[in-house]
Amino acid sequence: MDLGIRGKAALVTGGSRGIGRQIALKLAAEGANVGICARDKAHLDATADEIRGLGVECHSVVADLTDAASCDRVVDEVARAFGRLDILVNNASDNVAGVPDELERVTDEQLQARLQGKLLPSIRCSRTALKYMRRVDGGRIICIGGNAARTTLSGPNRPSLVAGLGNASLANFAKHLSNEMAKDRVLVNVVHPGMVKTDRFPKLVNARAAKRGVTVAEAEAELTAGVPIGRVVEPADVAALVVFLASSLAGAITGQAIAVDGGANPQVIY
Repeated sequence: MDLGIRGKAALVTGGSRGIGRQIALKLAAEGANVGICARDKAHLDATADEIRGLGVECHSVVADLTDAASCDRVVDEVARAFGRLDILVNNASDNVAGVPDELERVTDEQLQARLQGKLLPSIRCSRTALKYMRRVDGGRIICIGGNAARTTLSGPNRPSLVAGLGNASLANFAKHLSNEMAKDRVLVNVVHPGMVKTDRFPKLVNARAAKRGVTVAEAEAELTAGVPIGRVVEPADVAALVVFLASSLAGAITGQAIAVDGGANPQVIY
């Protein structure tokens, strides 16, 4: 099936590892030229080589998107490298592991870091990308949020207050931007992953095992039990939806927030 992506230019922030890497590879497999940015040059170079191995161009940029000027620089550089920009995937995010769950234990610095590391890079990169998307008569902006935007439920997969702050703010931003940019045929959506088996997953399992005094296998089984499909979501599961939203098949979908969580959130979202 032709998704209408071949020959287009995409930028995936945080594109060297985990979900971002898988998104970049799937876009490349569909024939898009892909720009990626991240802080770690070694992982960035390795992913760039994988993308080029799929027969498309890749432009990689080492950058820390908590810096405002770096957001502008990355978008401008990728757009210049390809002569256009059609797709922006705002995937870059801070790591909130280890941040306290309780409000009285969370510091102002930790709260601010969540906005600096999750929300503001997406806003800044989107703002710079819009001028390029208008030039190609439309585009796609897809923000990677998380199920913490939607639920505070208890249990082994309970999201933290700080995680929810960043994801909920991001979803609100994307909805407003979708309304503003619809007239310019720039479609904006959010993908909310649940728990995903990235390279951070073993640390999560080990930490849970240590906290509960159980084996690693038991800890992983407890986490998996909270996912109705019977397995933890893979990065490829998330990437598949992102590529669809970036495609010509999703031409009437904007302002939406869609979860890829294996059914883990039991709430009725309408």
